[in-house]
Amino acid sequence: MLFAVLNITDKIIMTGLGLRVRSFLLFIGFQTLLTVAIIAAINPFPSMSAETFARGLGAGLLWGVGSPLILWSLSREEVSRITPISQSHPLLVVVLAVVVLGERLSILQSVAVALAIGGAMLAALRLWEDGGRIKLTSTVGYLVVGVTVIAIGQTLIKTVTDDLSFWHALGLRSAGMAIVLIPMNLRWDITGELATFARSRKASLVLAFDAGTATVALALITFAIATGPLSLSNAIVGTTPMIVFFASMLLAWKLPLLLDETLTARLVAQKMVAAGMVVSGVVLIALA
Repeated sequence: MLFAVLNITDKIIMTGLGLRVRSFLLFIGFQTLLTVAIIAAINPFPSMSAETFARGLGAGLLWGVGSPLILWSLSREEVSRITPISQSHPLLVVVLAVVVLGERLSILQSVAVALAIGGAMLAALRLWEDGGRIKLTSTVGYLVVGVTVIAIGQTLIKTVTDDLSFWHALGLRSAGMAIVLIPMNLRWDITGELATFARSRKASLVLAFDAGTATVALALITFAIATGPLSLSNAIVGTTPMIVFFASMLLAWKLPLLLDETLTARLVAQKMVAAGMVVSGVVLIALA
């Protein structure tokens, strides 16, 4: 649920309220840096091996590389089309968990993964444009790269939670993200745009809500990874696309914040089927 709210809020900030992607990424960098500072102040990091530290920080670095690609794609495409793909990283994590960590999938779980990935691909296809030709946009390519990078980062986090508490794993991941996002976007024009944007009371409230939602969502998924099977805990996040589908359709219909959402019957049906396939695959994984 939280990831669905986060996806829609991110989209509204970048398109409905007009904050550029790089300015938003700078904000996320400062947000993750603040997360590290709070965790270190309340629960100081214990001594750890250099390998554990490198794996935790490396997971954050990967998230820092993958997140800009996902947010850039989200700013250019409909949220109901992008979310089934961007939230497919738990399914890639399932595959990586089997290959790298030796977790086992039953035949039913394997079918579920295929079903969910098929739904993500259906969401990306433009079936009713350009004379009916099946088409994938270049944005999808960048998105797939970002999703794959984050999936690898999630797998690394699982190995870190074997040695550290989930809070400290979250702290290391947040530190890695800050290391990538802040230097990448710390320029006068970007900083100035973010400061100007945040002066608006409405904008500052939306940014604060987004930051809080992101922090809680990442903490919960890190806790789930730390305390349960990696394949199952990440797959549960895949319920996001169906929630995003219904919420984005409602917002596009009632509010002028998601103007790029297409409400034609064919496209709505395509997106609904795609989201349903992803969620069905996730449910099968959980039940199996």
